[in-house]
Amino acid sequence: MNDEKELLLQMQKKQLEMLHELDRVCRKNNLRYALSSGTCLGAVRHGGFIPWDDDIDVYMSWQDAEKLVRCQSDFQDKYFVQSYKTDPEFTSIHYRLCDSTTSCFLEETRGKDINHGIFLDIYIYYPYPDNKLKAHKVILDSFIYRVLVSNSGPKNHGGIAKFLGDVVFKFYKGKRREKKIIEIENEFKYNGGEKYVATYFGRDATLINSIIYPIEWFTSPKYLKFEDMEVPCPGNPEQYCILQYGENYMELPPKEKRKPHHDFIYFSTNEPYKKFKGIYY
Repeated sequence: MNDEKELLLQMQKKQLEMLHELDRVCRKNNLRYALSSGTCLGAVRHGGFIPWDDDIDVYMSWQDAEKLVRCQSDFQDKYFVQSYKTDPEFTSIHYRLCDSTTSCFLEETRGKDINHGIFLDIYIYYPYPDNKLKAHKVILDSFIYRVLVSNSGPKNHGGIAKFLGDVVFKFYKGKRREKKIIEIENEFKYNGGEKYVATYFGRDATLINSIIYPIEWFTSPKYLKFEDMEVPCPGNPEQYCILQYGENYMELPPKEKRKPHHDFIYFSTNEPYKKFKGIYY
């Protein structure tokens, strides 16, 4: 148990270094980010990492995320901004900042020829339509988008989602798939929503609903302590945590649930992932 705790602390130390680097590059280029998910909860409840958390999550607007990719040369050489466009076998709609001098092999990316460095997750938010009918269409299209970018049907979302995902996957092939991805991305970006934003991703989105956030939470963030930093969080971090985790977000989960949530195959803070080509990917 002590060895596992020490390994987790080593990973968290690397991830904190990455957050410092992201913060530096964002400040240099006038880009906004904000802590998200368990990282925001950690800032609110613990003043840093949730002790058993194994990653850092942040939000960025689609405009700033695209600019971040263009700022690749501003990062230290070991860092890589990963997306399905910069690393084609990385089949997810969110971005990552990876440390190429480290290794982090997950079951979900087993065998893929991508950057497998320890990472910081970047979740992209877009406008949420003010018109309800348009909003429902965007939410449905977001499901199609996730299927097409991942190039496979959804996993662990129930039988109906799997069936619909398989249908989508079979219908959109080749050029039709590429055209649909661009079409939906443009719908995300230019739907005219002015009050709220959404990520249309992960536990935020179902086939018919999406968690939405007031845009002011990101244009006017609240700064909180996270380990040795003061970092931006959604402007009402307590209400954000309620949306994500419920009214009792300040209560610790049962001991049996206090564990990392990624399915690791292997990770190392001092061995570059390329050392394991032909072994884990």
